Amino acid sequence: MENNLQISVQGHLGVITLDRASHLNALSLSMIHGISQQLELWREDDQVQAVLIDSNSPKAFCAGGDIRFLYDSYQNGTANYQRYFADEYHMLKSLRQYAKPVMVFLDGYVLGGGFGLAQACQIIVSSEKSRFAMPETAIGFFPDVGATHFLSRLDDIGVYMAVTGEQISSSDALHLDLIDYLVPSDHLAQLQTELAQAPQLNQQLIEQMIVRYLKEPAPSELKQYEDAIRQHFSHTELAQIEDSLANTLESDYMDWAEKILANLQQRSLLAKQISLKLQHVGRGLSLEQCMQLERDLQDIWFEQGDMIEGVRALLIDKDKQPKWQTENPKLMQMFEKLLPPSRQQRQASAQV
Repeated sequence: MENNLQISVQGHLGVITLDRASHLNALSLSMIHGISQQLELWREDDQVQAVLIDSNSPKAFCAGGDIRFLYDSYQNGTANYQRYFADEYHMLKSLRQYAKPVMVFLDGYVLGGGFGLAQACQIIVSSEKSRFAMPETAIGFFPDVGATHFLSRLDDIGVYMAVTGEQISSSDALHLDLIDYLVPSDHLAQLQTELAQAPQLNQQLIEQMIVRYLKEPAPSELKQYEDAIRQHFSHTELAQIEDSLANTLESDYMDWAEKILANLQQRSLLAKQISLKLQHVGRGLSLEQCMQLERDLQDIWFEQGDMIEGVRALLIDKDKQPKWQTENPKLMQMFEKLLPPSRQQRQASAQV
């Protein structure tokens, strides 16, 4: 079966190139399997001293998960959507724990599952062309693939990114420490050639090579709005956030607040509420706990959440008129039961 990956060994560099440009490299199940299998093959290969993941698309590194596959799997009554998430999370864990340096070159859209894939790599290099987002609330889903951990470390900025799904630039991502290095797009191939010709590769040597290609970033646009984001997105309830945006009095930010509120109001209420809760809960959890919480929630979301309706409206019928649920107390109860017990709860139960 074609797995939409190009695999090569260049000197001491193992290269995995995402090769599904027609779908902006959305991760198919076979791509996920192929990445995991290749990492396993190179684990004991002494020739391969480092791994690079990149893309063949001029538009995108990876636009996310294969949501059409997930939709079809659920509608056909199979459990393949659960298998997809389980295997994707296995791949992400393999990347994070890999004994050899894994770097990623980002050049274009880095969305959803692509964002999570990039965050699992040890050395993250982006060009000025990249755009980053976790846009899941637009399809009635929640930011997953570790976003409960890596976005929650940004506090109110993470809440803003998770709930709104707004895109940020590579300069913004560098400012937020979501990438490590900014290298001009037209220098990435030259950098890869130098890496491939190196007589030895380890993390320190790789980073010394990358530093020679660094580009001075453009000013971060997000930085200009950080105070406004903190003002509006520090609230713990979604209604408070939306009321705050609707009633902003700062003339400098009125147009921005109006635009953000208009976008927010098109999103799934359940997805926004859960995304907000995940960001607050994630601040107190380890990466492993965040990933487990996401996995548990994924398995109930297709029955209880809005993703099937969101994908229908966006990709299947293309009417762009999703009929979001207005409430789902059962989902909220199920979500609460998934949460790890708080320290206070553990102490109380230990004393009983």
